[in-house]
Amino acid sequence: MVDAPNINLAWTMLAAEECARLGVQHAVICPGSRSAPLTVAFARHGRIKIHIAHDERGAAFMALGIAKSSGVPAVLVMTSGTAVANALPAVVEARLTRTPMLVFAADRPPELRDCGANQAIAQAQLLDSAARWSFDLPCPSTEIPAEFVLSTVDEAFARACGHGGAQGGAVHLNWQFREPLAPDARAWDVGWLWSIVRWTKGRAPWRMAMAPLANAVDIDGALVIAGRCDSVATRSLAKWRGTLLADISSGLARAGTVGADMVLRAALEGELRNPMRASNMQLRAALRPDALAIVGDALLSKRLNAWIAQQQCGVTLFGAGDPRIDPSHRADAVYAGSVEFSAAKGLKPHAGWKRALACATGAAIKAIEAERVLCEPTAISDATAACAALDQGTIFYGSSMPIRDADFLALHAPNGWKTAANRGASGIDGLIASATGHAISTGKPVLAFVGDVSALHDLNSLQLAAQVETPLVIVVLNNDGGGIFRYLPIAKHDDVFERCFTTPHGRVFAPMAKAFAIASESPTTRAAISKSVAKALERGGATLIEVVCTSEASEAARTRVSMSAVDALAREFR
Repeated sequence: MVDAPNINLAWTMLAAEECARLGVQHAVICPGSRSAPLTVAFARHGRIKIHIAHDERGAAFMALGIAKSSGVPAVLVMTSGTAVANALPAVVEARLTRTPMLVFAADRPPELRDCGANQAIAQAQLLDSAARWSFDLPCPSTEIPAEFVLSTVDEAFARACGHGGAQGGAVHLNWQFREPLAPDARAWDVGWLWSIVRWTKGRAPWRMAMAPLANAVDIDGALVIAGRCDSVATRSLAKWRGTLLADISSGLARAGTVGADMVLRAALEGELRNPMRASNMQLRAALRPDALAIVGDALLSKRLNAWIAQQQCGVTLFGAGDPRIDPSHRADAVYAGSVEFSAAKGLKPHAGWKRALACATGAAIKAIEAERVLCEPTAISDATAACAALDQGTIFYGSSMPIRDADFLALHAPNGWKTAANRGASGIDGLIASATGHAISTGKPVLAFVGDVSALHDLNSLQLAAQVETPLVIVVLNNDGGGIFRYLPIAKHDDVFERCFTTPHGRVFAPMAKAFAIASESPTTRAAISKSVAKALERGGATLIEVVCTSEASEAARTRVSMSAVDALAREFR
């Protein structure tokens, strides 16, 4: 630090070094003038890998993906003004999924605020509604002790990771800078560093915050339902001997835990041909639990949430806290911290659910195999199956229909593969950027399913994807618009439905990928998409695979698969 050319760089070099000592490995940097002291400090740091992003919204989602994958925050460096506003969607997602992020935004000094100076806005508290913590740092000066810089970075890291006594999320440090912004030489008192000599000679961070210890909980008879969990809960539930209903993105989805949505379509919506048939009543009775233990983040399935709301047994939430995860307002108790589960000696599988899941998913697998047309459900099924040739990787599910298809049709990831999604706020923004972040963080293959409207929304993030060396396969499911709206009541209003809701765009994406120097393929059969995904996973780098289909074909396939499961359940529970 003694070779810092000016006091601005002395502060930012301290911050970059402290981030590295805390374990930060990645910094996503957006071009800007006011942020030059931060950019230079991180770009010249030897142990932090930097990634350049041309727009702040994509950069923020890329940093989010890195942190979701690794559990360690990436530093997002951006300039002043509206640049900060572009980080808000990713900061919202970070809060709702308790994902750590460090937003380092440059700002004008006090004399250039609120006076008409160029690119100056009220940004210090701009992210407060979603950030876990924000702090407006003063302009760098030797009159402020060096310890202040170190402890502020430490506090930001602790709060982002949830070690500071609250849940994790994004933290915004707002850095005020006067000239010189470039690393030009300006004399400063190197004696300013004397007070932290012990830090300069050691490897430990200035101040370490300790995460709270996990609670230990015995489950003696409850049915466990899991959304996305932290690593402690996931490890303890990985080989659960009781019955576990797993959300597709939970990291616990496998044969025997997936398929709840399909089962409940029969049980709740009366699709066993007649709601009052004995088989339907028997199925409902067979699924009734003695108690419910709901773990982790919000559940995708509306049917599963509705079923939870109908139960009269006790409901305990684990690992929730802030934000509250209790949409049915049924919980009797909440464990807000991390939880490690153990099965009591008398715990046995729930007989009704075990039987129903095996029946429904077995029928669905056969029905999907029998489908001949390449559409959204079959594309997800075949692309997922192609991943089994590799030992590990990540499947990233886009919001809207891709993740719903995977969850409803029980299309879980192969053994060894992780799952990811942006389901905190369930937005369609930044999906390509987030998937890119996962690829950068893990260095392992990533298969991302993205809808066509989502792809249009994040098209500029193909520039980020083009930088990836590890296999990143982006499957764009192109049904020419927002197919999910066909399932909503607005679909009955023809005068506005197509023009304002499905919003057909008439675009194809393969030529767009080529404009970013990304490989692309456009398979038209089920055999072809399997080959395309397999080849892309072997080739490395980013590949965009476009599946052009119709919403009608996809819906017909979903219906056939669903009714195969329903009929199988009717026979099983008659």
